[in-house]
Amino acid sequence: MRCPKCQQENPDSAQFCLKCHAPVRIVCPACRHVQDHGGRCDQCGVDFMKYASLMIFQGKTQAQKERERMKNRNSLIMQAALLPITGGWSLLKYLLKRGREG
Repeated sequence: MRCPKCQQENPDSAQFCLKCHAPVRIVCPACRHVQDHGGRCDQCGVDFMKYASLMIFQGKTQAQKERERMKNRNSLIMQAALLPITGGWSLLKYLLKRGREG
């Protein structure tokens, strides 16, 4: 496979040029089609930059949901631990507050 940047001949199994280290084989993240150029997949038509942006946004959203879930879980555990000390009043206030918010 010939490098599009420096025209160095590379083995077919190489993903990067042996001379200039430019990518020679680009794999589509959606359909795994292998091609020699980036930008848009020849087989499925996915734009690589839009796909990457979507995956980053999706990861951030999932991380935010997980942090919120853990925060709620930790608050509930803390209220359960305070139950013997406060006689249940702090847990009752916590549950009433959550009922008004959600």
